[in-house]
Amino acid sequence: MEIKAALEELNLYKKSKRKMMYIKARIAELRERSSSLGGGGILFVQGSKSKDDKIIEVLDKIQNLHNELLDEEIYNLCIQNDIERKIYKLREPYCSVLRGYYTEGKNLEKMAVELNYTFDGIKSIKYRGVKLYAELPDKLRENI
Repeated sequence: MEIKAALEELNLYKKSKRKMMYIKARIAELRERSSSLGGGGILFVQGSKSKDDKIIEVLDKIQNLHNELLDEEIYNLCIQNDIERKIYKLREPYCSVLRGYYTEGKNLEKMAVELNYTFDGIKSIKYRGVKLYAELPDKLRENI
């Protein structure tokens, strides 16, 4: 696998986590909206859909987002499992740096302090780790 493909694969998990955070925020926003509709009709506009229709519409959106979130959580767990399985095949410190950055969401500065490296040292370890990751068997691509 090329380094670019390895980076794309490693970033799948981070992208999936961001998508889940967005869906959760959207659900919270719609819940707030539905409670506003039920508690005085703040969003009710004369001459438009009835209050009940608006509540049902918002609740349908919430349910659809919950379904999307569940699908994304399942997808995320599969990605995480496959990526972590490959990362754990790397020797240290590459394993710790890639796991911390790609699956735990740590930034490089924090890992440099935790692992007692300079920032440039951690960047170098991350780069070399991605190169080693790219050389591992390409089973993740077959599962996606």
